[in-house]
Amino acid sequence: MKQSIWGEMFRRKSVEVIKAQSEEEKGPRLKRVLTARDVFNHGVAAIIGTGIFVLTGVAAANTAGPGILLSFVLAGLACAFVSFAYAEQASMIPVSGSAYTYAYATMGEFLAWLIGWDLLLEYAVGASAVASGWSAYLQNILMGLGYQLPAYLSVAPTTLPLGHVGLTLALLLCGIFVTARSFSKGGENASFKTNWPSRLLGFGLIGVAVAFGLDTYGHLTSVDLPAVLIVTFINFWLIKGVSHTAKMTSIFVVVKLAVVIFFIAVGAFHIDTTNYSPFLPFGWSGVLAGAGVVFFAFIGFDAVTTLSEECKDPQKDVPKGVIGSLVVCTLLYVLVAAIMTGAVSYTLLGGAGEGAPMAKVLDHIGLNWASPLVSVGAIAGITSVLIVLLFGQSRIMMRMAKDGLVSPVFGKVSPRFHTPVWSIAIWGVIVALSAGLVPIGELAELTSIGTLFAFVIVSLGVIVLRRTEPDRHRGFKCPGYPYVPILGALLSFILMLSLPGITWLRFVGWMAIGIVVYFAYSRSHSRLTR
Repeated sequence: MKQSIWGEMFRRKSVEVIKAQSEEEKGPRLKRVLTARDVFNHGVAAIIGTGIFVLTGVAAANTAGPGILLSFVLAGLACAFVSFAYAEQASMIPVSGSAYTYAYATMGEFLAWLIGWDLLLEYAVGASAVASGWSAYLQNILMGLGYQLPAYLSVAPTTLPLGHVGLTLALLLCGIFVTARSFSKGGENASFKTNWPSRLLGFGLIGVAVAFGLDTYGHLTSVDLPAVLIVTFINFWLIKGVSHTAKMTSIFVVVKLAVVIFFIAVGAFHIDTTNYSPFLPFGWSGVLAGAGVVFFAFIGFDAVTTLSEECKDPQKDVPKGVIGSLVVCTLLYVLVAAIMTGAVSYTLLGGAGEGAPMAKVLDHIGLNWASPLVSVGAIAGITSVLIVLLFGQSRIMMRMAKDGLVSPVFGKVSPRFHTPVWSIAIWGVIVALSAGLVPIGELAELTSIGTLFAFVIVSLGVIVLRRTEPDRHRGFKCPGYPYVPILGALLSFILMLSLPGITWLRFVGWMAIGIVVYFAYSRSHSRLTR
């Protein structure tokens, strides 16, 4: 019996099986309409956001000084090693699912489930944090124009019992799972008599969730309304179709790139080389610590590989888009950091107003009129990051549902829009509630540790597939094999170790819940079991 369970946990899907199952799926499917340019845009959308508008100045002032340039180079190098691994596997396995699907082909079902479970948390927490940041930036702009939202509509409540919120969301999600499962069993011909225990259980869980929700409502003193509205708006566009999403993403990318290039072009004429001395005021340890801080700026590029199933030529488009966007964004980060620390002393980039160091530099060099442009660029940047996170989450959930590891309702694709409507809508509600009601705080660090864990698995997966399927065609090959994927895994693990202990405890707790769900539901409902 132990061997049987062990065998089920580590059963793998070959690349051929994954591709075949994707092609044989019945019913409405995702549309292959995207090009390498769309993938590149999504990569830039994911990477250039709060990192370039906020983290650059903060890390320079508090951690690395002018040496922040080297911090970005190190962080970009670590991501480059991992991006090569992602590009190779994406060229072999052109389906949505990203690290989850790659782990299924290399490490087996159980580890694939853990990666998928991990990524769901990563994208949910990350999207909630980004939505809160978007709200704060918008409110700053409104205050500059003389408008101010009422306190009860502008911030998440601090007195709300977070345990109640978490329990409400968990019960609601479980109730939806059970109810959806009961209605999907037997198709349209299933009678109430056949599935009444499951349906009663599902409705019961939803009812208890509503009761907890009403109790929680009694403690509700405020809500971050802009954060709720931006998540709702983006999910509406995600439902309408990937073409609409690509067009909207392209607009935001053009806006924020225009702002960044304007800053570089103007700031380059105001560099004072004396500001670069001392270049390493915090030493090399400060550079390494700064790399750990600014690494957060690169988080999200892994979500770009979830576009694979909607690309016209995924074997070529995804590697080009992933690597191209990473190179361009790293170069822009280094240039912005060089101008920030060259035009202004790094000691002035922190402190009050540290959330807008780019605007601070423009004010310092006498271009006060240009500061609002930074706010426009920041809003565009943060919005595009939010789009990529919500998009990636829905595609991973859809792929897990098609593999039978979660409720089939999340795998249903709309015949009208050709998007996983239920996956987008249900997770959209959860993210919107989290962004509006929960102060994110330290939970944002879960985004980093979850991403790094996925990076380790994907990097090692390249080595596994080179050994198990050496003759399979690869549209892109990871250079420097096996050293590059090993370095990618090693650097990612080192960055994981640099995170606080409380982040590890939360991460382990979430993984423990995932293990329970796997053995209670996913293992027996897996498509491989059937």
